[in-house]
Amino acid sequence: MARLMISGIPFIAVILAAVWPTVAAVAGGRHADLALEALLPTTLGGVALTIESQAGTDLATQSAPFDAFLAGLGKTRADFSLASAYSAGGLKAEVGAWRVKGADPALLLPGFKTAVQASSTTPLTKVEEIVGGLTVTRIGDPGQLTQGPLYVIVRGDALLFVQTPERALAEEAMDKLSK
Repeated sequence: MARLMISGIPFIAVILAAVWPTVAAVAGGRHADLALEALLPTTLGGVALTIESQAGTDLATQSAPFDAFLAGLGKTRADFSLASAYSAGGLKAEVGAWRVKGADPALLLPGFKTAVQASSTTPLTKVEEIVGGLTVTRIGDPGQLTQGPLYVIVRGDALLFVQTPERALAEEAMDKLSK
């Protein structure tokens, strides 16, 4: 089972606000992109989620795949923000969004898939399927990623996604992300 790492930090941690919820508890939360936060669900599986966002210039993590993702879009960290929705409890899902201001929507998903694969030591399955009534891209088969497959959609200049091993949570999250 692969665990995606960027400079020793799990890739999903970069995706969903670096090292949530530890940083959130210490920093009292971050809210750099309220519009991006508004796209995320406030509950999942009956559990209330903490929602935060961070500007790309505030990310301390260094990642060649992430920086290549931005460069491929002709963008820098100054153009990037991310938001995350998570539970400090036992919910087996994290929901997130990456916004790259002014990015070509047609390039976002291919670049994201490349960044995820470049951060993995295991070849990852990438397929389109219907989840929550939407056509989504699933990255990783069950068992390929420690925290479960990533389910991703593009909305404008943003990527919206959930990572979970539980299909029902993926369905609910994608339904909420589509609204």
